[in-house]
Amino acid sequence: MHKSFYTFAAALLAAWLSVACAGADGVPYSAADDIVGVTGGSVAAAAESTATVRVFKAMPFAAPPVGALRWAAPAPVVAWAGVRRNDAFSAGCYQGSRPAGLPGSILYQPIAAQSEDCLYLNVWTGAARASEKRPVMLLVHGGGYQLGAGSQGNYSGIGLAQKGAVVVTLNYRLGPLGFLAHPGLSAESGQHVSGNYALLDAIAALKWVQSNIAAFGGDPANVTLYSESAGSGLSSVLLASPLAANLFHKLVIESLASLPAGAPNTTLAQAEAAGTTFATNLGATDLAALRAKTPQQIMAGAGSYIGPIVDGVVWPDQLDLLLAQGKIHDVPLLVGWNADEGTPYPAFATTLAGYNSTAAARYGTFAAQFKAVYPASSDSDVLAMAYQPMRDSFFAWQPWTLARAHAAQHKSKTFLYHFNRRPAYYADQKFNEQDPPANFGAYHSLEQVYFYNNLDRSVPARPYDATDRRIADAASSYLVNFARTGNPNGGDLVAWPEFTGASSPALFIGDGIAPAAAPFRPALDFFDAFYTQALGRALPF
Repeated sequence: MHKSFYTFAAALLAAWLSVACAGADGVPYSAADDIVGVTGGSVAAAAESTATVRVFKAMPFAAPPVGALRWAAPAPVVAWAGVRRNDAFSAGCYQGSRPAGLPGSILYQPIAAQSEDCLYLNVWTGAARASEKRPVMLLVHGGGYQLGAGSQGNYSGIGLAQKGAVVVTLNYRLGPLGFLAHPGLSAESGQHVSGNYALLDAIAALKWVQSNIAAFGGDPANVTLYSESAGSGLSSVLLASPLAANLFHKLVIESLASLPAGAPNTTLAQAEAAGTTFATNLGATDLAALRAKTPQQIMAGAGSYIGPIVDGVVWPDQLDLLLAQGKIHDVPLLVGWNADEGTPYPAFATTLAGYNSTAAARYGTFAAQFKAVYPASSDSDVLAMAYQPMRDSFFAWQPWTLARAHAAQHKSKTFLYHFNRRPAYYADQKFNEQDPPANFGAYHSLEQVYFYNNLDRSVPARPYDATDRRIADAASSYLVNFARTGNPNGGDLVAWPEFTGASSPALFIGDGIAPAAAPFRPALDFFDAFYTQALGRALPF
């Protein structure tokens, strides 16, 4: 009797697994036989693929940027024979130095394999057929323009693919290999500019998506560019770059934008001067000598500017001016920041004496106004506000200003969020020697694993609970809805109001999810005044 029962149960389970692992046509799914034609040749799905989510790794979207192609615009993909079978991600681009004083495990995960041959992307898709036309989401990763790769666990596309998106992650060149400007490089360029190679890499990946994503069930006419931190800095430039016109149709900006916060964006002339110093420091008297240096020597070099450059071609002008003139792509925007963005970064001050001297040195005639916004009369008061100026002046003010400027166009819709979930931590977990993990709160970059539905792939791992999973389910649903329609609302989600100006609410996403007035307004208003005076021109709204 028991034997018959177990035989029946085993047969039932086998039948269930056969159905679950079969494709839409009922044939058992085989990653080895899942072959797609893309620019350059054919690729097979990675071994981890299932009929539910298919994964394609390490597909080239440009030629290796090595030799004469170092510091050149991405060249066309080199064709290959046969079928590329990649069960592993490609090497990441060579990494720069982690900014001094920052905890590694909280913001930046190590990339084991690094190479100059790194211009590859990855696709996750739940589409069974090329004709499905699912919304496409392309991630531009963060990392201070120095670190990161599309292969990091926090960026996995499986969580969003399970909700109906076709997800693409990419590598782009970093540090001096991604941003070095130099008069010689500008002279050899057909457009007499240099330095924005990381931006050109992202544009090349967007072009690859236009040519190839339909084969993975994605809709090339519905592409969302989503990004965080330095990735958002790059993406905000793409919002105004003529080279990115019609390559994406919606934009998600998390915790940064390339707005001039107190000083104009770096120009080509300034970046070329920094690049000349860089070459001198390396002992390179010409481009041939520069290109003869190893990538390790290049990445360890000092004196070059690292970041997007106003070159007149890729980035035509200062971003605030382009916003004020309406010279941006008309796409819906979802933008916001976290409650504790500044906690991983150096404190403004730790003593009352340091507070007074730093305020005077940094804000000059605005020091009294600064102190009114961040009052302190003791060392303990200073410690209580120590990480707020970094949050407000940079990670909050830039998205806040981009949201206001975008809404002022009165064209595509704007949606503003404020993420304030403070998760639990393992008792023995440390991010650095100075602070217990609980002090970091809703820190810079935390929102990603919620929005991207990647709690189980987060680094570092945490003891997520039912509240975290409820937040991640809602946040990722909002994101996929936005990618699908340009509006995050849908289903039984809490209504997310459109942002039409400074008096509009943001959607607070945390233990509770509800609209409320944008936070930190006295601080944000202070930085409006300070930056307006420093720039000598009105803000773009």
